[in-house]
Amino acid sequence: MRNFPTPAACNHRIRQLAAILSSICLSLIALQPAAAQTVREYVEAEARESYDKLLKEFGENKTLPPGYELQALLALSHYPELKSVRIRFMVDDVDIPLSSRPHWTSMLRSARNRTYLVVIDNNREGGRNALLLENQPFNAQVGILGHELAHTVYYLDRSFFGILGDAICQLGDCRIQFERATDRRLIDYGLGWQRFDHALYVRGQIYGSREAAMGSQGGGGAYMSPAELLGIMEADEQYSD
Repeated sequence: MRNFPTPAACNHRIRQLAAILSSICLSLIALQPAAAQTVREYVEAEARESYDKLLKEFGENKTLPPGYELQALLALSHYPELKSVRIRFMVDDVDIPLSSRPHWTSMLRSARNRTYLVVIDNNREGGRNALLLENQPFNAQVGILGHELAHTVYYLDRSFFGILGDAICQLGDCRIQFERATDRRLIDYGLGWQRFDHALYVRGQIYGSREAAMGSQGGGGAYMSPAELLGIMEADEQYSD
């Protein structure tokens, strides 16, 4: 004759199962990224009051860019995955306004043990000085630095060969989708308004006014227009306020 467990034994097993399921759920929650914080505009004078706190929380293993330390920390505050990652910001005379990539000497290390570079141009020949970080409004500076850090977050999930493939991609048309995906990632992390202000400022300088900048479309280019960025944010609940 088969022996069935007693009610007390059944209750004990149910409690054990509930405890196991609870533990699994808590572990899964812990693996989720922190909810993105959206701020319409970072004001330098107000943000300056939080500098020491930001430096303590987000400055670990970071070489911050001279003159743009606060902007970099505000951008970093949106990427919890980057808290302990080594990132070196550099200001130099380079060919493009900003770029982000793993340092070649650390390429063979695991993703979180690499050193990542964010390079900022300080000399623009041939016009379009609006692309220089030093000429942009504070909130826009946070936005474009956040765009570069969105690249860094992406590289955390890329192997050595994956990064090589991305480098080759930059030589062709797939660069367009690569940069547009980066803007979408930035919006997901709560920096949409900052990127919007950056796009609005740069295009406003190029087209002559903010109104003309808002009317300009992406045209399939690598970087989203202000109207495109705004359209994505309008469909995103975290920007509903």
